[in-house]
Amino acid sequence: MLNKTENLVAKSVNGREIVVSLIPFKKMQNTRDGFKWVEVGKKVLLESGIEIDLNLDGRSFYTGVNEMFRLNAHVNAV
Repeated sequence: MLNKTENLVAKSVNGREIVVSLIPFKKMQNTRDGFKWVEVGKKVLLESGIEIDLNLDGRSFYTGVNEMFRLNAHVNAV
């Protein structure tokens, strides 16, 4: 599993590269004992501090219109 502070390089089709980090994506779950936070996936954290959702394939994301970046490896959800 990837560490929260591990930096990864994402590459676009035109060859542009950016450095990103993966952070946990958590949602509130209702249990018998009350509510608790559960990790349901990963998000991408840009150097600027913006958090972006991964696409359904688990390795690509959009930073803007027609600006798709792809990670080298598939990201495990949990």
